[in-house]
Amino acid sequence: MIARLWHLARGQVRVRVTGASLPRFLNLCAAKELTLRRMERTAWDEMYATLSVADFRALRRYMGRTGCRVHIVQRRGAPFVAQRLRPRTVLWGGFALFVLLCWVLSAHIWSIETHIDPALDQAEVMQQLEELGVHVGARISALDTRSIRWKMRAMQPNMTFLSLNIRGNSLTVEAYGVTPPAEKIDQDAVVKVVAAREGVVKSVKALEGQPMVQAGDAVQTGDTLISGLVPPTREGGNYRLAHARGEIEAYTVHHVTAARALETENKAYTGKIKRQYALVLGNHRLNLYIGSGIAGGTCDKIIETRMLRLSDSVVFPVSLVVQTYVFYEREGQTDAVEDLRVDMLSRALEDIASGIDGSVTEHSETLTEQNGAAVLDLTVHAVEQIGVEAVDDSTIPEKPPEEDGA
Repeated sequence: MIARLWHLARGQVRVRVTGASLPRFLNLCAAKELTLRRMERTAWDEMYATLSVADFRALRRYMGRTGCRVHIVQRRGAPFVAQRLRPRTVLWGGFALFVLLCWVLSAHIWSIETHIDPALDQAEVMQQLEELGVHVGARISALDTRSIRWKMRAMQPNMTFLSLNIRGNSLTVEAYGVTPPAEKIDQDAVVKVVAAREGVVKSVKALEGQPMVQAGDAVQTGDTLISGLVPPTREGGNYRLAHARGEIEAYTVHHVTAARALETENKAYTGKIKRQYALVLGNHRLNLYIGSGIAGGTCDKIIETRMLRLSDSVVFPVSLVVQTYVFYEREGQTDAVEDLRVDMLSRALEDIASGIDGSVTEHSETLTEQNGAAVLDLTVHAVEQIGVEAVDDSTIPEKPPEEDGA
């Protein structure tokens, strides 16, 4: 198969040889190393053979010695095809344009797919990559992915992984990061535990430090629950400073007020649909519609981009943008107050429970109508851990306090 393609690329001719001296003709071809293929003798003075264009040209110089005549019956191969197509400038121009298009497609990035972790700002990451030369239309040979990765890691301290994978003329960006941990108090610092909100203490579990409250005490936000200043445990002992730790459970009360309008508007789709088309060539957009892309009236706008692809990794710098407008009319709806109770109550309870480090024990609510709106007043009773750490500015007394009656 390969040999046949090679012969076609060089060009070959099928000849008819006639004459009484065919053996003399064959001996001459052997002496001059002219290769004859697919030889076929049809008569005592006639034969057919195939030889390359170069061997045929060499044979013409020795034909007078053989006493035979040679006639070409068929021409095949790339040289003859090119000769026939030489006058067709439009065809050659199209071929040249096709070669140029293939080079442009293979030498530039025309599609960028992103997989960026939510811990990173995607818009910021893509803007920084564009500043480093990563954008649609960028030359592949100019992208030093290793250098770009190092620069991006310096520009994004929270980025833990960045990958730039080039397949064909498509680029895939994968980036992962970590959310900065909340600032923690130094473990060796003097710390106290204070109340995050007001309530009535249910239990105190002090792992380190001096408890300042006990079950049944009412506390306000910011009150010290466990002090980092620990008094002496024996006579003649000294005070010491510690990193207070512990859990303080308390009965707490939360009050929430929520309102929702009784008259609302819903969408009633009319069935009218309008579509607008646009072509994007590289970084340039060509609108195929008259006017702006803003449709009058009330409608939902859906934008779909269809990119012309040869395969998953080879795309053309051409895409079709379809803007679909689905029109609707607004219909008024009036709800009864009681119809909104379950939904408003469940939402309010969910919001409160998300901010409680404990559990809800009971709740009570009132739902009234005020100025055309349903107003929910919700009171929630809970048991939760209210202790949070804070820096303690206490100092060790110069001497222990004297006992009464000493």
